[in-house]
Amino acid sequence: MDEQQQLRRAWLRGYRQGDVELAVARGTLLREQLQIELDAARARAAAMQVEITELHRRLDDLRKREADLRDTVDQLRDHRDTMERDATTRARDIVVEAEHRASALRTEGLRQVGELQQQVEQLLALRAGLSAALKRVTQDISDSLDRLAAAPARALEQIPEEQRESDSPEIDDRFLR
Repeated sequence: MDEQQQLRRAWLRGYRQGDVELAVARGTLLREQLQIELDAARARAAAMQVEITELHRRLDDLRKREADLRDTVDQLRDHRDTMERDATTRARDIVVEAEHRASALRTEGLRQVGELQQQVEQLLALRAGLSAALKRVTQDISDSLDRLAAAPARALEQIPEEQRESDSPEIDDRFLR
């Protein structure tokens, strides 16, 4: 409005025509300049709106990707949990099976040890029986040798056969050779 102050008055007709035309030209220039600035601001605003729209689209894409990744991570966690449960179950089954096998082997080992103990006891009984039989046989042989040493030495040919059969102790055929 400074320009209104610069307008000079004409003598009977209002303002001087040159000042008015200059003010109108300045106003037109100012309006055109403001229009150019407005168009530039609108262009910048439109560019910013396009950029904002692009950023919103990228943000939506990133949110979608984040949701997809979250779903994938959740699936992987579920898969991991399933695998852990399966591995735990399998390990438990293996341990139970190993315990059963160990128990069966222990039972079989104890059974075999029992059988071996029976066999050892039988062998010890046989040995004791054999020792007793050998002692009896040794005693019998010793007794027979003592009787032979105490009896007068006579030839068997000198003893009549009837007497040999009736007087002689029972002699096993194995000892007559």
